[in-house]
Amino acid sequence: MDIKKIKQLREETGLGMLEVKDALEKAKDDLDQARQFLKELNQKQAPSVRVASKGMTHLVILNDQAILFEVNAETDFVVKNPAFVEMVHRIGQALIQSQAITVKDALHVSIDGKRIEDIIALTGIVVKENIYLRRFHRIRKQFSQGFGSYIHQAGKLSILVILANPNPELGKDLAMHIASHAPTYLSLASLDPETIAYERFMYEKQQGPQSDVSFHHHLASLCLYQQPFIKNPDLFVSELVKDNPVIDFYRFELGQGIENKLNCRLDIPCDGSKISVTPIYGKE
Repeated sequence: MDIKKIKQLREETGLGMLEVKDALEKAKDDLDQARQFLKELNQKQAPSVRVASKGMTHLVILNDQAILFEVNAETDFVVKNPAFVEMVHRIGQALIQSQAITVKDALHVSIDGKRIEDIIALTGIVVKENIYLRRFHRIRKQFSQGFGSYIHQAGKLSILVILANPNPELGKDLAMHIASHAPTYLSLASLDPETIAYERFMYEKQQGPQSDVSFHHHLASLCLYQQPFIKNPDLFVSELVKDNPVIDFYRFELGQGIENKLNCRLDIPCDGSKISVTPIYGKE
């Protein structure tokens, strides 16, 4: 048996000598088969009833493109594990340079000859938790536009803003505002009748029958432009960005929608992960 392969598998998985040797013996010294065996063994030995709703979101920007994604695990402790954090950052750097646009695409992207799907599985063995890539979003802006971003509390929130013109300071301020105030929509003017009807239904389902004035006030609170700016409550966001409008924004919150998987709408993926806006794909 090749001692180098034993050492490599131990470094990758953090497992003991006997477990790694056994896997290599059953795989007849084939590293890929040994990894698969260890992955299956981990899944059998560590069945879990816990919902994998912890972990972290992450955001990476490169030139005119950005990606947002979420990797889930079972406990809060995982974000303190260097193996998990390093894996998320490695995945981010690989995905931003790839052509992946879906979770399925992302899982098949390779890093140093290993698919991200397998890297996630091996990291699950190291941290002894079930880990999976739940969602992945790629955004491309126009060359003349600008990105603003903010990552809050080690990935509990990842915010991306697209501005009509580059302005890093304004972009970051808006991203921090979105992190705090959690708008769902860009502006009242951007809402179509179906969305307004849906929001009224959901609001009255929770609060009972409401007057038009009360509902309008609630609806305005969901819109970025109609919110008082976090750094100056006397100023509405619409006034702040009158010379540099917001084209779009994305707010990824850890665990968003996991416990509400049946709440499916056309603009909400059926895993329940509410995305406030649709992707922007710039023209070639």
